[in-house]
Amino acid sequence: MVDKGAMMRTVRRGRSSSRRAGAPAAARRGADWVFIGAVLLLTALGLVMAYSTTFFWSQVKEGNPLAIFSRQLLYAGIGLVGLVFFSWLDYGILRRFAVWIMAGCLAALIAVLLFGDDVFGARRTLLNGSMQPSELVKLGVIIYAAAWLASRRDQVRSVSNGLAPFGVIVGAVSFLIVLQPDLSTAAVIVMVALAMFFMAGASGQQLGLVTLIALAAFLVLTTVVPHAAVRMNEFIKVWQAPNEMDYHIRQTLITLGGGGLLGNGIGASGQKFGYLPTPHTDSVIAVLGDEMGLLGLAITLALFVIFAWRGLRIAQSADTAFGSFVVIGVVIWVIGQMLLNVMAIMALIPFTGLPVPFLSFGGSSLVSLLIACGVVISVARGSRILRERERQVELPVVGSHVKGGKAVRASSTIRRGHSRTRFARAHRAQSARSAVEPESADALIVGRDIRIGGALGRRNSRRGPGAVRWRGKWHGA
Repeated sequence: MVDKGAMMRTVRRGRSSSRRAGAPAAARRGADWVFIGAVLLLTALGLVMAYSTTFFWSQVKEGNPLAIFSRQLLYAGIGLVGLVFFSWLDYGILRRFAVWIMAGCLAALIAVLLFGDDVFGARRTLLNGSMQPSELVKLGVIIYAAAWLASRRDQVRSVSNGLAPFGVIVGAVSFLIVLQPDLSTAAVIVMVALAMFFMAGASGQQLGLVTLIALAAFLVLTTVVPHAAVRMNEFIKVWQAPNEMDYHIRQTLITLGGGGLLGNGIGASGQKFGYLPTPHTDSVIAVLGDEMGLLGLAITLALFVIFAWRGLRIAQSADTAFGSFVVIGVVIWVIGQMLLNVMAIMALIPFTGLPVPFLSFGGSSLVSLLIACGVVISVARGSRILRERERQVELPVVGSHVKGGKAVRASSTIRRGHSRTRFARAHRAQSARSAVEPESADALIVGRDIRIGGALGRRNSRRGPGAVRWRGKWHGA
């Protein structure tokens, strides 16, 4: 017989109260401090390189060696505020606004084509060069692609319902960026989106089809787009006629190899004083090698490896498919773009002009990267807090039944995921919607049944192991 008093002593759980209780402590436990440490160290190293590569140029152009560096410092501050905000924000909210985020990205890219700053025949920035929407679009595409894939995982292997609509979405964004023109950024977006698509379970046939389409598009673009054709010819010269290689590539290789093992010291690279073009953006790795040597390059690479390692661990343990896809996209974005830049610096691929994540000068790039890292931290917090609640929060079964002359009790666990209530695996057949009603609802676990506000969600005449006798009637498994 069920004790009515025990029935009334159930745990009262509401959405707001459960979120607020112990929130700061839970947040501290949930944060992945190794990942955060790697992000902060890369950001700090980027600020060091921003000063080292811009003080001469800043003095010549603006009469103040700190003028350009101070702007990067401001962007870093804005980015860190974004990191903190999005790390505390429930990342599940981004899924609900994914369509609007993508619409905003498309609108920004169209605005660049219509009203952007015209620099050497290219339109890539707004507001006199202070904003480059394509850098922010990378994160927007990742969020939208993650939401799309999480909701259609059963259709990924279908060409008509999976690959085709996904390709149209990514293709539309990439096409607008190619029109700027900015082939390198478009290539990064395609690379990240397709990697996420195949991580979601696409077939090998789809992979082969996409590879053929990508190769065909590459050949067409390097023929039709003038500056792409020039860069391809310069790359071919590096291997066919090294004495005729492009000036930029030559100076980059000289700078990269000039530091030896320990480097010449921070700020001591002579190549950046008028010899190496754009030392603060796409050539920053070469300056880092000159000033910090092979050891500095190895430490920098180790930080990126730690970033990828912890990021993939967070993706593996994420409590939702959406969170996992977002983290995978961010990791591929950062590591893929870094590797493309390094290979271009070493003349292994045509020069791309891509910035090095965290290290290259650029406000839009740094802000978008730090916001993306904040979202990754939010995913890590969600998965760790969820595991903590699985261990600590158990709502007792209200009632018992007699088996072999002994009263037998059981328990069940309710846990909260993002935007919904989750049950332990054995109880997921029960609708989560029936488990949490208004903010102060009483949740009563009866065997495998959930009683909310006095209503029993399921009844079965069979007396299974979880059956409970209540008011003269048996309820349970």
